[in-house]
Amino acid sequence: MRKTHCTVIAAGVLALVAFSPAFGQEAETGPVAVPQYSLGDQTFCINAGLFIPMFFMSWTPSVAPTQLSLGGMGSIQWQAYLAPQIRIGGELGALFALSPNTNFLFMADLTAKISYVFTVYPFEIPIYLGAGASLVRYQDSQTIDPLLKPGASFYWIFNSSWSFGLNVVYWWDMQFSAVPEQSRVGNFLEITLSALYHF
Repeated sequence: MRKTHCTVIAAGVLALVAFSPAFGQEAETGPVAVPQYSLGDQTFCINAGLFIPMFFMSWTPSVAPTQLSLGGMGSIQWQAYLAPQIRIGGELGALFALSPNTNFLFMADLTAKISYVFTVYPFEIPIYLGAGASLVRYQDSQTIDPLLKPGASFYWIFNSSWSFGLNVVYWWDMQFSAVPEQSRVGNFLEITLSALYHF
């Protein structure tokens, strides 16, 4: 009886030793930790894609087509975290489009930006508002217009440093004139691909 009891104990100890590496491997391949960001963390982002002219709206109000082609655009963005869900920073971008007479529209914009980020791992969804100004050049005219840019992005979190996704941003470009009837708001849409780096 004593010999059988010792044999059972010895077999149990050997089994624990034999299977302990397997338990260690299982722990290592468990769920991936969700990246957490806090005050002082920063992001740098590069965006490129389509600029879609939609319509001009006057203060009357009335709506008119832009007569512009699809355009291209790109931007760079820097933001810093104030809290795990809140980022503030700025964005610098440029775009182009053509009129039916092949006149060239060029816009360069500089905006301050605040974002609130929803995270459902492995995705994050920032919603944001940008406010600033755009330098608009068309034919021989040049203006500086106030600009509002509400938008949202959908990112796939590749790892703790990199995320990749899609941006959809609505542009309100406010063009004021000395003649009130000639003042109008350009309504444009930005659809861009994005690579975002956390550091």
